[in-house]
Amino acid sequence: MNKSLHLSYGSTTDNGLVNEFNTDSVLEFKILDGHAFVICDGHNGIEGHGALASKLTSESIKKYFFNRSYKDILKALTNAITYANFTLFEQVKKDSKYKGIGSTLATVIYRGGMLHYAYAGDSRIYALKNNQLQPLTRDHVNNPSEPVGAEVNLLIGKHKDIKFGVCKKPLEAAANDVYLLCTDGLTDQLSEDEILEVLSDRDKSPEHKCHDLVNIATEKGGKDCTSVQILEFSSIPEITKEIPKINFKPILFGLIAIIGIAVVSFAGFKGFEYLAEKPITEQPNTINIEKPAKIQEDDLTSEKSITTKSSIENTDSKNTTTKQPSKSKNKVVVSTPKQSKNTTTSKIIYYSHKIKYGDNLYRIAIRYNITQKKLIRINGNKAKKLIAGTAIKIPVKAIHIIKTGESFSFISDKYNTKIDKICTASNIDKKTPLKEDQIIVIPLSN
Repeated sequence: MNKSLHLSYGSTTDNGLVNEFNTDSVLEFKILDGHAFVICDGHNGIEGHGALASKLTSESIKKYFFNRSYKDILKALTNAITYANFTLFEQVKKDSKYKGIGSTLATVIYRGGMLHYAYAGDSRIYALKNNQLQPLTRDHVNNPSEPVGAEVNLLIGKHKDIKFGVCKKPLEAAANDVYLLCTDGLTDQLSEDEILEVLSDRDKSPEHKCHDLVNIATEKGGKDCTSVQILEFSSIPEITKEIPKINFKPILFGLIAIIGIAVVSFAGFKGFEYLAEKPITEQPNTINIEKPAKIQEDDLTSEKSITTKSSIENTDSKNTTTKQPSKSKNKVVVSTPKQSKNTTTSKIIYYSHKIKYGDNLYRIAIRYNITQKKLIRINGNKAKKLIAGTAIKIPVKAIHIIKTGESFSFISDKYNTKIDKICTASNIDKKTPLKEDQIIVIPLSN
């Protein structure tokens, strides 16, 4: 029996008590030979746009590592952050409305049993080893002695050149190690002892601990956006089983018997065909079209479960029918244009997306793989001015109801849509097991 190291992780983000929009960005992605984790806290400029700063920083790092393998991962991480800084700086130069924006950064790359990390601003990285919580970063602020609200003096994208923090040597991961990445929305509200108490609970998953930390920060009056990521390492046994010996004699005899039966059956069929008085008239092919099943949807997120309402509406106002299987907040609308005698019927499927605090049209368009212009054309003023609690219509390729045994690969092949796009539109992790009767949103293809 051998032991191997297993990584599990979770993440969450929250607007805080006063922010209408979430300016943080939380990202995790696989690289060719490892796993990367990124947290950014976007700082607004003269006209806001803090969310753009954090998003562009995290996505630039992901882009740098996409489909590439680097021998020196620490050097590659340094170059990736430099690239992200240059990308955001150039964006600011293009348009004066972005003046003043910037982003903090905390990032970890796990590869080959080692952790490499880097940071900028006041976002932090902690390591929990041997029941001791150790800060791996130091805040880039003007007055480090200030417990809360010290002014940050180093941000990604603020200047053409930047000197950020990078680990001198990677850390070796070990069983029971826990690592925390977080923005200042957490550390402004919780002490290190309070953080340690949550991280030390071995009976909770990383995802559960992330929600606990954010909830505590909110309960203590947290006004700022709060984002956390937790990485946990555990030792799991690997048991090698012997391959049982197979007796091929019964299998061989069985195959011979099957072949014999097939030969006899074929000969009998040919004899019947010869003796038949009339030829068999070939029947025309028929196509059975199944009626669509009633849609009963679980919440597309992995955190909560709600019931989804669906309705089927004909655009012909005189003949409109609505199927309402259950009460819910969201809608799935299938609009069927009026059919003429010599034309085929085409269906447009709409998913009703409920607006949440922090939503913006750019993120919604990216999620459902559609342009902002098309969303505005379909929804009008609702899309131009998003109001929390209202809903807008999203055109999608299909709404798929999960059946027993179905996988992401099956759904991807069926609708000719990439798994990543399906997971993004449905707001689920492709590692999360699919449940029977779960609803999956299939976005439109480009």
